[in-house]
Amino acid sequence: MKLNHFTDIGLRISMYMAQKQLADETTTIAELSRQFAFSRNHLVKVVQFLSNKGVLAAQRGRGGGLRLGDHPAHIKVGQLVQLLEHNENLIDCQSSSCMLHGNCLLKTALDKAYKEFIAVLDSYSLQDITAGKTGALLQQLIRSNTA
Repeated sequence: MKLNHFTDIGLRISMYMAQKQLADETTTIAELSRQFAFSRNHLVKVVQFLSNKGVLAAQRGRGGGLRLGDHPAHIKVGQLVQLLEHNENLIDCQSSSCMLHGNCLLKTALDKAYKEFIAVLDSYSLQDITAGKTGALLQQLIRSNTA
């Protein structure tokens, strides 16, 4: 399974923001764009989506910025992936006229695999995946922004 670009952006900025939040700091779209070399337009779409879903909290004006809507330990990676992917179906048997529709076990197998994939990811929180060497690298990236 390949995650879409929207999900990739959402996961990376969430990881970055998890480290910023541990330092009680906010971030901006401009900072995220610089750090990850994502286009501003793509970032705005992802940030707006995550803000609307409550994953991110955005505050405008002086002293404002972006932060996670919850503590990184409470945000499960699997739930975040499901939210960003927008679709639980790996294949859509309804969209094409498949001669096997209703008699094929492929969809059942793929649905089971997807659920297990999400269950494994849900055993990790944003805090878990931003610990250790990953956290140290993210902190280094954050410090390079303030230098």
